[in-house]
Amino acid sequence: MAEEAKVRIGDVVRVTGGPFAGFKGPVGAVDFGRGRVRLTVDILGDMSIIDVPLSDVAGAD
Repeated sequence: MAEEAKVRIGDVVRVTGGPFAGFKGPVGAVDFGRGRVRLTVDILGDMSIIDVPLSDVAGAD
């Protein structure tokens, strides 16, 4: 949970689990109450907004 609290709007993060694992994108919104984060990622050349669990994101290296 300590790592999740470090996620802020504008940070670029990498999805580590689920169907979007491996995608990277900037954080658009964080909902700590629901434990979710909204990212904008490039899927097949189209920018898409995805909503994933906070536990499935890590800082992009």
